[in-house]
Amino acid sequence: MNCVVGLLGLLVLVPSAQAQKVSVDFDKHADFSRVHRYQWRTHPAFEKHPELKEQYAVAIQLVLQAGNTELMKKGLRPSDGPPDVFITFFLTAEDDQKERTITEFAPGGWYGWYGPPTWTHTEIDYYKTGMLVLDIVDAATSELLWRAYCSDTIRDMHHRDKNVNSVMRKALNRFPPKHKQ
Repeated sequence: MNCVVGLLGLLVLVPSAQAQKVSVDFDKHADFSRVHRYQWRTHPAFEKHPELKEQYAVAIQLVLQAGNTELMKKGLRPSDGPPDVFITFFLTAEDDQKERTITEFAPGGWYGWYGPPTWTHTEIDYYKTGMLVLDIVDAATSELLWRAYCSDTIRDMHHRDKNVNSVMRKALNRFPPKHKQ
C-alpha cells in the first residue's frame, strides 16, 4: 500500500517533466558483485489493479524486452533456478498538452498609427508524460537493493519503443552502481 501511495505521489511531479530524466538510488552496503541471475516479477500495483496491467500491456512488453537486452549486455542472465535478484517495475502515462500562441506580422511597413497588421493563432502540442520505477530486490532477503526513477515525454506513440529503450539504457547503465569510498 505504501509503495502504491508513494508511486502515485510521484505522478504529481511527472507532468512537469519535459525531457527524459533518470535518477537512481541504491543500498550503499549491498554487494552487487554477487548479482548474476535475475527474474522478472509483476509489481504489486499491477497485481492489485489488473486493469492497469491490461492498459499498459504494450509498454510492459517494451520494458521487459529493453530490460533483458540491457541486463544481458552487463552479463546478467535470466534465472532457470533460484535468482539472485527479482526485478519489478511500475509504469504509467498520462495525456498532456502544451498550448502556445504564435503572433505573425504582415510584411511591409507601418500602417498609420497602428503599426503592421498582425495575426495570432494557437497551436496545441499533444503528448504523454510517462513514468517508470524500476526496482531490483534481493531474492534472499526481499530487501530493495537498487531503484531507478525514470520520466519521459512521449511525443510519438508509434515510436515509443525508442523512448523505452533509451530510458532503460540510461537507467541500467547505472547498474551496478559505482561505490564511492
